[in-house]
Amino acid sequence: MMGKTNPLNVVLIGLLLELCSFRMFVNGFLNFSSVLGINFGIADLFEINYGQPALRPAYDYVIVGAGPAGCVLANRLSEDPYRTVLLLELGKGEIPIITDPPLLGPTLASTDYNFGYQTEVQKYGCQGMRGKRCSWAHGRGVGGSSIINNVIYTRGNKRDYDSWAQAGNPGWSWNEILPYYRKLERSNIRDFGNNGYHGKDGPLSVEDCPFRTEIAGAFVKSAQRLGYPYLDYNAGDLIGVSYLQAHTLRGHRATGGNAYLKDIVNRPNLHIMTRSWVTKVLIEPHSKVAKGVQFVNGKKTFTVKATREVILSAGAFESAKLLMLSGVGPAKHLQKHNIKVIQNLPVGKQVTEHGGVYGPVFIVHNDPDGYTSLENVTTIREYLQFMKGQGPLTTNSVESLLYVKSPVAEDPDPGLPDVEVMQAFVSFGFDTSPSVKFAYQLSDELDQAYFRPLANKRTFMYLPMLLKARARGQVRLKSTNPFHHPEFKYQYFEDERDVDALVYAILQVIKITSQQPFEKLGVELYKNKVPGCKHHKFNTLEYWRCHVRTVTATFQHQVATCKMGPASDPQAVVDHRLRVHGIKRLRVADIGIIPDSPTGHTSAHSFLIGEKAADLIKQDNYR
Repeated sequence: MMGKTNPLNVVLIGLLLELCSFRMFVNGFLNFSSVLGINFGIADLFEINYGQPALRPAYDYVIVGAGPAGCVLANRLSEDPYRTVLLLELGKGEIPIITDPPLLGPTLASTDYNFGYQTEVQKYGCQGMRGKRCSWAHGRGVGGSSIINNVIYTRGNKRDYDSWAQAGNPGWSWNEILPYYRKLERSNIRDFGNNGYHGKDGPLSVEDCPFRTEIAGAFVKSAQRLGYPYLDYNAGDLIGVSYLQAHTLRGHRATGGNAYLKDIVNRPNLHIMTRSWVTKVLIEPHSKVAKGVQFVNGKKTFTVKATREVILSAGAFESAKLLMLSGVGPAKHLQKHNIKVIQNLPVGKQVTEHGGVYGPVFIVHNDPDGYTSLENVTTIREYLQFMKGQGPLTTNSVESLLYVKSPVAEDPDPGLPDVEVMQAFVSFGFDTSPSVKFAYQLSDELDQAYFRPLANKRTFMYLPMLLKARARGQVRLKSTNPFHHPEFKYQYFEDERDVDALVYAILQVIKITSQQPFEKLGVELYKNKVPGCKHHKFNTLEYWRCHVRTVTATFQHQVATCKMGPASDPQAVVDHRLRVHGIKRLRVADIGIIPDSPTGHTSAHSFLIGEKAADLIKQDNYR
C-alpha cells in the first residue's frame, strides 16, 4: 500500500480540531456556513452510511464491486421491486468533506481509497519514479475510481465504438451506445449542451468546470491559431481543442456512489455491504453455472447465492483476478497455482494502458491569480467558496484538452488522434506535501531536483497522454491468496514510436504556448533538466525522449483484461452481452471488457457499461 497522508489536514480541519473540541468545531463550522448561505450539513463530515443489512441467503443478482458500473447496475436492477440485489464492495463510503473537492484527488490517492497498485520494474519508462515503478492507482470504495480520479469526462472517438461492433460485438457501435450516454447524463455544457449529443435528465452531472484561469483561455485561443478547431470532443470527433467537461455537480465530485446510490439506499430490495471482500465466485464445475459468491466481512466468511446472475464489476484487475481464483482463466497458469480449471479462457492475457508524461512545465511571470501553492487554495475561505460551487477546489487542475495526431500514428485515419494533451493550471511544485510524491511515485531525486525548485512559483504544465499505445501486457495471479495484489507484466515504451508520439505532442504545445494570447502572462518554458537527462541539450528531440522515459505518467486507464468479443476471438473472455464464454449466469461489466485502449478517459466508459449491461441483463432475464 502506498504511504498515507491525512486529507483533513489539507483543509486545515486538523488544526481546528487541535484548537477546539470536536463539538465546538462542528457547531461553529455549520453555523458559519449557514450564515453564509452554504448548503452544508453534519453528514458531510462523516462517511456516507450505506448500512450493513441483514444478509439474505440468496438474491436474484449479486454484484461484485461498487465502481461506477457496479453502482449503475445496483440502481437499475433494483428498479424492479420484485428483484433482489446485493452489492458487495470491499471499500467504504465517501466522506464528502474530503472526497468532494476534485483538487484533492492526489491526496485521496494516498489513502485507502486507492488499492495502491504499482507496475513491475520498468526498463524503458518510469525511470524517475521510486524503484522505477509507476503507480497504477485504482479506486476502492462506493464509487470506485470515480472517488480518486481527475473527474475528466470524455467518451472517446466514435470510431472506437464502431470498431468494437465490426469486431463481432453487435449493439456497441457509436449510434447504438449514444442513447445510453444521453440517458446517464445531466449535462450543463455552455457551448455544446444543445447540439443533440448530451442528456439533460440523467443521474450523472456533467458540466463545464466552474473555475478557469486565464491560462485555459490562452491555450484554447492559441491552439485555434495553429489550426486546431474548437469542438465538442464528446460528440464523436476529437481532433481539436476545447475546455474540460467534468463529472461534477456545481464543482463537487460526482461519483458512482453519490450519483446512483446515495438517494436509493432505502430500497428494501437493494442491500449494499461495504468492507466486503469477495474471494471466490462459486461455479458448479460440471454444469458450469455460477451459483453465488464467497466473501469476507468483519473477519467472517459468508456465502450468498445468486438465483439469476453473478455480475463482476470489480475493475479491470480485480474482476480478472477473481475469475482466475474461481477457476476461469488460462489453464496452464491456473494449474501452476493448483487451481481447478473450470473454463480455459484468456483472462488477463491482455492489458493495455494510456501511458504519458508529466510536462513540459512553464513559469508564469505576470501572475494573474496568485495560485502559487496548495496552501493558497485550501484555506477555510476557499473551502467555503467551494461549498458554494466556486473557486479552484472545484477543478482537478486540468482545464482544457487538445487532441493531436502524430506522424507516427499507427492508424492512417486522419480523424483518429493518437495523443491527448491535458492543460493543467498548476504543476507538481504547487503541492509541497507528501501527497503528490506518494500518488505519482516520484522519486526523492526527481522531486527535489525538478519539482521542488518550483515551490511557491506560479507555474503550469501539460500532460500528454498516449491514446493508442503499442505496448501490451498481462495480469497474472501472484498467489492463491485472494488478498494479494495481482502480478503485472507490462512495460511502457518498448516501441520507440510511442515515445516519439508524445514528443511530437510536447513540441506542439510548446509551439502553442509561444503564441500571442500567452504573451501578457509572461510565460517561460521551465529549462531545468530532469535527473538522468542532463547530458542532453535542452529542448532537443533527444532531451524530450529522455524526459518522457524519466517522468512517465500513468493515467489509470487499463482495459482489455476481460476482453469483449465473439467466441471465435482467441483473446475474448466475454461476449457482446458481457456473458463469460462457457459459463452460465456470470457476466463481467466493467472497463476490463473494453477490447482495446479507447481514445477517452475510462470513467465515462464505466458509467456507459453499467447502463448498457443493465439493459442486457433485464432483456435476458425477462425472456
